[in-house]
Amino acid sequence: MEKDSKLLERIATLERELHTLRTEVQHLKEHVRFEQIVPIKKEVAKKIDPPKQTVQIATSIVQEKNAPEKEIRSLEETFTRALPRIFMVILVLGVLWGLKLVSDYGFLSESIKIIGGFALSIGLGICAFMMEKRQKGSRVVALSLYGGVFIVGILVTAAGAILYDVLNLYVALIIALVYIAYGVLISYVKGNEALTALVIFTSLLLPYLLEYMKFSALIIGVFIVLLFAVVQVVIWKHTQRKALYIGMAFSILAFGIVFIFHHEQSVFFALAVVTLYSVFLGSYLRLYSSKSNINAGMLFSFTIIILSLINAMLLQKESILLMVLALLLGILTISLYIVFKRKDRLLIDMFGTLSIITILNFIAQLNISSEVMLLLMIIVSFAGLVLALKHAIVFMKYLQGITFSVLSFFVLMFYIVQPFFSIEHLTIVLVTIMLFALYWILRHYNRTPSENKEWLIGLEDVYPCILYVVALLYIWKLDWAYMPLQFTSYFLFSAIAIGLVLILIGNRTQIGRLLPVLATGIYGFAALILMTTVWVDERAITVALIIRILYIAIFWGVVADLWRSGRISKKYEPLSTRYTEPFTLAGMIVSIVWLFNVTHFMNFHELINWSTAVIFNTVSIFIIACLSLFLAAKRSYPQLKLTGISLLFLGIIKMIFFDLSELDILIRSILFILIGAIGLVISNKLLGKGKTD
Repeated sequence: MEKDSKLLERIATLERELHTLRTEVQHLKEHVRFEQIVPIKKEVAKKIDPPKQTVQIATSIVQEKNAPEKEIRSLEETFTRALPRIFMVILVLGVLWGLKLVSDYGFLSESIKIIGGFALSIGLGICAFMMEKRQKGSRVVALSLYGGVFIVGILVTAAGAILYDVLNLYVALIIALVYIAYGVLISYVKGNEALTALVIFTSLLLPYLLEYMKFSALIIGVFIVLLFAVVQVVIWKHTQRKALYIGMAFSILAFGIVFIFHHEQSVFFALAVVTLYSVFLGSYLRLYSSKSNINAGMLFSFTIIILSLINAMLLQKESILLMVLALLLGILTISLYIVFKRKDRLLIDMFGTLSIITILNFIAQLNISSEVMLLLMIIVSFAGLVLALKHAIVFMKYLQGITFSVLSFFVLMFYIVQPFFSIEHLTIVLVTIMLFALYWILRHYNRTPSENKEWLIGLEDVYPCILYVVALLYIWKLDWAYMPLQFTSYFLFSAIAIGLVLILIGNRTQIGRLLPVLATGIYGFAALILMTTVWVDERAITVALIIRILYIAIFWGVVADLWRSGRISKKYEPLSTRYTEPFTLAGMIVSIVWLFNVTHFMNFHELINWSTAVIFNTVSIFIIACLSLFLAAKRSYPQLKLTGISLLFLGIIKMIFFDLSELDILIRSILFILIGAIGLVISNKLLGKGKTD
């Protein structure tokens, strides 16, 4: 009652404070509106000394009103703005097909077609200029026309030089450079990101003209780098990140295609790619917005692509590759220092990880073997996955996650642990450690709110099962590799039994809901294998017997914990309370079958004779029956009591109809006296319990 009264007082106090705060905010809103209509004189304003908190609230209100609202376009508006660009592409295609049709019928000569193409290009520019000057039409349409000037001009130039052989190659080169200069200039003036991306993409068609003109790889590579560097002026001025990424992607593609024709110039192309990456990093660091996960993911992707391209270019030149990798590592180190001065945690992690990946790639070149390369690939994918999880980079998370999963599956399934000190064994151990570390990281950086649904299966339920299977798979590999032949599989059986105990007493929030079910199922399957396996090597009989005793001891340990409301019972309430009787009843039946199997195993290996086995089986039935009746009386379990009575009759029937012919008179007498005494004691207990009730 005292707690309820205190809680009501606190609620009343909070309601009063909320009412006061609403009144003050309403007053401030009216005050700000009044100031906007009638400015307050400085002298009066000086006399008014509002509280500090009030001034902060008023300032925030003014800032919210003055802050420009972000333009949110509907799907219809986005499609409408895209229509001019789509129609411009359609127009260009129509012109090209029309020229081909005219050419097929021979109406116009090649020279006339090229002149007409240039006239169309210039005409589009004039139309766009007149639209802007007279302020008629949409700005989007005008920009599309400006882009059309560039596209048509470049395509006509390429056609005149390569297809129709109308233009001299050097004249075509000069015209193409003029068009590229026009494209960069119009992008700089208009500041449209789509136009900039279009100019970059179309300009990178020029390297193919240079290749056709038999220019050297040096000139082509320098042109690609210079073009990308010049466009950075436009990108910096108008903060065009998408254009930066598009330009980088197509520049890398251009280098890759040209390298196919000039693979003998691999050293130059590798250095050119590093230079291109340096220009990209300069613009990236200049335009980067703090804590932008998408931009960070793009940085990681481009760096990995550059690293892979360098490795492909210098595959057969180890010493030069080491020098280029060292240069790339220096660039990343400088970038790491820059972001460290900015105190940007995301980029510090990103550049630190990329530097480590480059160092690992450097080390890999010292010993190029498939095992080492696979190990480094796993480390790289794991590092990228951790970085993506830490900073919630969605695209990078799925990409690196799939890569790491595929590589880990390959290692765990096909790698062996022999010899013990080998790269393959080390890879298996590292993958296992990474999987366990990844589970902790996933739980630590999990930002998705969990729904309150009991049936919902989540990561915390599935992932521990994967870890459990991986651990058993590794133990199985060790078992078959290093255990003596006669003891093979007993190490795994022991791990399964001990693992079940650890899982049952472990923290349920860590192991999830599915792992106890999976571990119990594997434990039962292993127990079934033990029961059906009678023949073992004579040197392993003792170990096999100990394992069987261990399994039944763990089973009865769980039953005892349920009855005593121990650690396991408390962790799995209310299931433990609801299913104590069925579980105990099943345990009685399983125990009898298990004890019969143990006596059969011992008799098969001549540890005991047949008469002793018969006695043990009969005694075990009566012991289990008495235990069932005792437990049933303790908690008034009717089904368990019925089971105990049924087992008593089963023991009596077995003793009279089956055991008499197998035992001599002395053993038969001792057995009957012992069983009769135990039966009288249990009957007395049951009758006494019934009277008191």
